[in-house]
This record gives sequence, structure tokens and C-alpha cells, in this order.
Amino acid sequence: MVFIHGESYEWNSGNPYDGSVLASVGKVIVITINFRLGILGFLSTGESSWEQTATARGNYGLLDQIAALHWVKENIERFGGDPDNVTIFGHGYGAACVNLLMLSPFTERLRLFHRAIMMSGSALSSWAMVENPKQYAVRVARELDCYPRGADGKPAIDMQCLRRKPVEAYMRIDIEAPTYLTAFGPAVDGITVKKDPLHLMTWENSRFGMYDLLFGVAKEEAYNFFNANDTRSGIDDRRRSGLLRTFVRNLFVYHQNELYWSVMNEYTDWEKPFQHPQTLRGSLLEAFGDSQFVAPVVEAGNLHTYVHIDTYFYVFSYQTRRGDVGDDVGCIHGDELQYVFGAPIVGGSGLRHFVGNYSRQEKLLSESVITYWTNFASTG
Repeated sequence: MVFIHGESYEWNSGNPYDGSVLASVGKVIVITINFRLGILGFLSTGESSWEQTATARGNYGLLDQIAALHWVKENIERFGGDPDNVTIFGHGYGAACVNLLMLSPFTERLRLFHRAIMMSGSALSSWAMVENPKQYAVRVARELDCYPRGADGKPAIDMQCLRRKPVEAYMRIDIEAPTYLTAFGPAVDGITVKKDPLHLMTWENSRFGMYDLLFGVAKEEAYNFFNANDTRSGIDDRRRSGLLRTFVRNLFVYHQNELYWSVMNEYTDWEKPFQHPQTLRGSLLEAFGDSQFVAPVVEAGNLHTYVHIDTYFYVFSYQTRRGDVGDDVGCIHGDELQYVFGAPIVGGSGLRHFVGNYSRQEKLLSESVITYWTNFASTG
């Protein structure tokens, strides 16, 4: 089982995810990997070409993941593993990468893996792909004085100039995409990601249908979109309206007003004459979670069922008793990871990423989750 970490395309690492409990209880080999992130992992000038002297194709982070799978294919037998029974699994942004690897011709040719687990993410979420990567490449070039005017008087990105810059210069750059979007992440390059993922899953789906798939979501996926005051005290009508208008403006070009009122109507409990601040927060939490996680993940799963019989769906809804989230919120994005990696079984000790005082019930739940995940990885 090869784990692809999430959290962001800009930061995090596979290192904090200790796979020893998952490996021991589930009797599998667990591998965690690192890959290039941010500008160094995903800078793209938007051209679909092998030619690299004047352009940056991007998707280097995805290529790192593919290189890791090549290594597993060639070496895992020496660790007692089976190169013909490899499962990739990822969470959030890592799940989006899993989805893209299922669609890549680079993984198909050598059959680098055989099953996939997508936890709380797919390539269809608004944050999963960069739609216009060149605009962010231009901003990087301007920051580093690598955007001169050419002979025709028009400015252009000087890739040789960018390649001469030290890594420290890149680390100082702070470029953010609008909320719910991504500045540096996977993009269609015509090679690693040949076309839009929805097109590939709908019309060129034979590659997608090669793999068994387990996919799912947590109960409250959009919790991290709210600040501490929102989660503690709830939100009023004005705050809800502002958040929702930003959401619609950033994600849609046309019919923004109609979309705003459609979402507002769908996610309002009209049977209640008074909308409590916590109720308003809960309805917006559901709207954002459905849009950013649930609907894209379920759509990818549904498309998979058309081309492959072994497709499984889960919803993780258990809220850890001694977690940091209020009891009125529920299970949030990422809560299932501690159960997948077996933190309750060892009481959180030794697993730095997860710290908690777990109950016996939670220990049993973790054993069940590990059994489900590893049974799927072993046999489909």
C-alpha cells in the first residue's frame, strides 16, 4: 500500500504518517512517499509539449509519484511484497493525485498499481487542478525579473532566467490563488495528464476501468474553510452571504446571482422561523462540503462504476470523543486518517501525527477500518 499525502500541493510530507501499525495489523507493506511541491513541483507555462527549453510543462510532483511507483515495481519483492498487487491510497489532495494516476498513460503501460483508494478527494474538485497555470507562471517570472519584452515588444517568460535563480528565491515567493482554487498543482499537459479528467473518465475511460476503487468522504468535509470564531460562535446572515458570494464568484463565470440564490435556497431550513448562528454555519458547511468534496468524489465513483464492477463507497461519520472539534460539528475532513493508520490501537503513542486518548470503542473501530482497507488492498 503506497500512501500519497494530502493537506496541500504546497506543503506537507509523507514522513509524519507512520505506517507500522497499519502494516502490522493489516499484514501489508506500507510505503509513504515525498514529492516535489509548490512552484518546484507544479510550475507550468501551459504548453503541451515535450520541448522544455522555452517552456515548463509542470506536473513534476506527479512524475515523482510515478517514479516512486516504478521503484516499488522493481524493488518491493525484496521486502516480501508483491509487485503485482499494489494499492495506492491518498487523502484530500493526495486522493486527487490518486485519481490522476489512474488516468495517466505513464502508470498504465507497466501496470504500476492495481487498486486505488480515494479518501475525501478526486480530480474533479475545483482545487484539484489548475485551470490556467500560465497566469501564475507569469506572476512568478515577474517576481524574479524573468519576464522581459521580446523582439515583438510583447513580454514573455524567460525560462533560462528562471532556471538560473537559486531555490531560496523561489521560497520567498508568496502567490495565492483565490479561495477554493489552486495556484500550483496538476494541470493538463497533454502527456502526464492528457486531457481534462472529467473527459478522460467519461469518454476515454478504459484506463480508468483498469483499477478496483474504494472511495469515500467524511461527514463534515469543509470544516477547515471556517475560522475559529465561525466554528465557535456560528455565523450571522451577513457573514453567510459574504462567504457564499465569494464562493460563487471564484468558481463560476456566468449566472452568478442565480447560482447564489439557488445555493442559498437549497441549503436553508425554511421550516425554522429563526436561523440560529450555528444553524447557518451548519448549512454553509454542508453546501461547501458537498461542492468541494462530496459531489466531485461521488461523481468520480459513479463514472468508475460504468467501466468496472469493483467499486466501493464509504461515509466516515464517527467523531472522536476527545477531539478538538465541538460535539455539534461532527466528523471532519481528515478524521478517518487516525483510524486508517491505527493511532487508537497504540493510544496515539509513537504516531506523532495523531495525539489522543482513545476509548476501547475507538480502538475496535480502528481495527475494523484497517481490516476494510487492507482486505480491499489484498483482494479487491
